[in-house]
Amino acid sequence: MEERITEQQIDNPEITVLIADDHGILREGLMGLLGEYDDLTVVDQAVTGVQAVEKVRALKPDILLLDLIMPQMGGVEVLEALSTEQLPTKVIVLTGADDDELLARCIQSGAMGYLLKDAASNQLVDAIRAVASGGCWLPPGLTEKLFRGMAKRPPGEDAAKLSLLTARELEVFKLLGEAKSNMQIADELFISEHTVKVHVGRILEKLGIGSRSEAVKFAIRCGLVKA
Repeated sequence: MEERITEQQIDNPEITVLIADDHGILREGLMGLLGEYDDLTVVDQAVTGVQAVEKVRALKPDILLLDLIMPQMGGVEVLEALSTEQLPTKVIVLTGADDDELLARCIQSGAMGYLLKDAASNQLVDAIRAVASGGCWLPPGLTEKLFRGMAKRPPGEDAAKLSLLTARELEVFKLLGEAKSNMQIADELFISEHTVKVHVGRILEKLGIGSRSEAVKFAIRCGLVKA
């Protein structure tokens, strides 16, 4: 039997979505919300950053809804990994992090949309449709933040060095710049003190600095922390 395509189906083509978040309740909530719309189909879920990259490669969904704080690989690292590949998937960051510089880094790393998790459900649906159709999405309240974040990005050699850091290393470096101890950093990021030590060693090596005190000065100079 020949399948007939209705005018409504032509007007509303299916948009496939992959949800990447390590919180099960949020994933289930998004599944339920998006399931209410005929043109939106959730094809799978990812609970780690590594899974997100692997499933985008395998499934090539139209949209990846990406949380920034993910196990194994942070959201910015996922963006950076995907940006090096010729994939059709567009990424919308869905996060609770209301941070100027993080927003700027996500956009620079290839995100086509950025939404806070307290956004209204209709905003999320509108964002998915807009980005899937080739546009971008940034709520009006975040536009000014993007420009502020871009303005804070350090120029020249310091910027080149900072670009060598992974998203996790950048998180550690910010806390290092606040003169926090390895134990304090470990507690704040929910990682082991040994892991912090490894990150600190790599950070110092990549930035070409020899001590924690120099790291503090570097962070202040770049505007990552206040003096």
